[in-house]
Amino acid sequence: MHNLQNQQNHFQKGYAWVLAVILGLFTLPAAGMDLVPDGISVTGGKYLHSKADLSNTRIAMRWDWNRDFLSSPNWRLDGYFDLGYSRWRSHLSAKDQPSPNGANKAWQVGFSPVFRLTSETNSTVKPFFDFGVGVSYQSEKDLEKKLKSPINMGGHTQFEIRTMVGLQFGAKKNYEISYGWYHYSNANLHPLNEGLDFQMLTLGFNW
Repeated sequence: MHNLQNQQNHFQKGYAWVLAVILGLFTLPAAGMDLVPDGISVTGGKYLHSKADLSNTRIAMRWDWNRDFLSSPNWRLDGYFDLGYSRWRSHLSAKDQPSPNGANKAWQVGFSPVFRLTSETNSTVKPFFDFGVGVSYQSEKDLEKKLKSPINMGGHTQFEIRTMVGLQFGAKKNYEISYGWYHYSNANLHPLNEGLDFQMLTLGFNW
């Protein structure tokens, strides 16, 4: 009983820390923004592990913060808010013995503040690195995987974490392509927390 209580206290501290970080990020760039999106992106990807065969198709809008946290001749650190809608779909066949209690498709909505570090040394293309931590809601708690047992996400509410590397290009640098990792889990907010990892390829346009 004592160990269970200690575990619960540890989890609660973890939730508080993650939520504090997210709320802090939300407040950083509030000034100077409006409700008109600054860009749109389309993303496709696959689940990283062999225990399932999930595809992820995502469309998102972004709102630039219009604020530089770092600006030098070589580097710029700024960011944006990202609001996305995803469709997850399983491609397992009967021979994979898919879990009967796991959904074979789901939709998901996520909202994340994203920091972007951009290299300013090349005038033709601009390499960048994105990192974001946000919140997510998904329609299904358990998703289909191989050999009977589902992917147990634990609940509908999750956290969304991303790391992406990419290039901005075009005459006005308003096109971009990026590749990286998206992770979904609940930081033990729910009793079960199996999590999802996707490798993702994104095409974006900013006006």
